[in-house]
Amino acid sequence: MKKYLLLIVILMGLYFTGRVLYFWDRPNSEEGTRVSFSIVPGSSFNRIKDLLEDKGLIADPFSFEIYARYHKLRSKLQAGDYVVQKNLTFAELVEVLQSGKSQEIRITIPEGSTIAQIDDILARRSLIEPGEFIECTNSCDLGFKISSLEGYLFPSTYFENVQNFSNKKFIQRLYNTFQQQIAQLRKDIQKSGRTLEETVIVASMIEREAFGSNMKEKQQISNVIWKRLDEGIALGIDATTRYELNDWKNPLYAADIEKNTPYNTRRKLGLPPTAISNPGFDALSAAVNPIETDFYYYLHDSRGAIRFAKDLAGHNQNKRDYLY
Repeated sequence: MKKYLLLIVILMGLYFTGRVLYFWDRPNSEEGTRVSFSIVPGSSFNRIKDLLEDKGLIADPFSFEIYARYHKLRSKLQAGDYVVQKNLTFAELVEVLQSGKSQEIRITIPEGSTIAQIDDILARRSLIEPGEFIECTNSCDLGFKISSLEGYLFPSTYFENVQNFSNKKFIQRLYNTFQQQIAQLRKDIQKSGRTLEETVIVASMIEREAFGSNMKEKQQISNVIWKRLDEGIALGIDATTRYELNDWKNPLYAADIEKNTPYNTRRKLGLPPTAISNPGFDALSAAVNPIETDFYYYLHDSRGAIRFAKDLAGHNQNKRDYLY
C-alpha cells in the first residue's frame, strides 16, 4: 500500500513539475491581441493573479504562482493601468507588472477631432511637447504629399509604445488607417461625381454638425450640404468659423461671423479650403450616401436635437419654437 502511495506521490510530483516547466518559459498565447486592465492599489497577489487569468494573460494560474513564489515576486507587482499583449511569457509579464508602467498606452482619438486637438491629446498623455504634432503635420517628410492632413487622420483607438513614440510614425499610421477605411467607399465616391477632397471636407462638417451616432441624421445633413453647394447657396455652417478660431466652446459673436474669411461659410460660397475635423467612417459614408430630402435648413435646438426645415420660413419657425 505504501508503495502505491509513494508511486502516486511521485507521479503527482512529476505531473506538477512537468506542468510548471511547460508553462515556465512558454508564451501565454499565439495571439498578439492587446489587453487593457488596471491593478488597484492594495491588491493582493491572489487578486492580481485572478485578474490576469480573467483577462486571458496567464494560461495556467498554478504555474504562474509557482513562478512568482520561486522568484519572490508576490509582493512586487505594482498597481497601475496596463496594456499588454496576450503572447507574453511569465518573465515578460512580471517585468511589466513590476515597473508599474504599461508596455503600451491606449490613445483614443474621438471622431471629429482636429489636428490641434490630437496634439493636445498626445501632450496630455506626456507623449509630446505641445505643438510638436501640429508641427510634424506641416514639416515632416511622411513619404506622401497632401496639401492639408486635416480630415485624413482617421480617428480611432490606437496602442502606442511610450518609449518609441514618434509623431511622424503616428501620423503615417493615422493616414494609412484612413486609406484603409476610405477604400470601401472609393467606388461610390467615383459614382457620385465628387472628388475625394470634396467628400472628406463635407464629411468633416457632418461630423461636427451631427450629434451622436445617428446615421440617418448624418445622411440628412449630408443631403442639405450637397444641395446647397450644388445650387450655389451659402452653407452657413458655424463650425467652419469655430475651426478657424480654434474655439469649440465659447459662443460666436456677430463680429466672428461677419468677417469675410475663407472658412466663414455664411459669407463665402462653396466649401471651406480644408476639412474642419477628422471624420469617422459613418460621416464619410454619409457624405457619399446622402438621404434625399426636401430639406435645405437645419438647426440644433436647446437639447441638441436637430430640427430640419424645407425653406427659410420653416427654419425661422423652428427658431421660434426651439431656440427662443
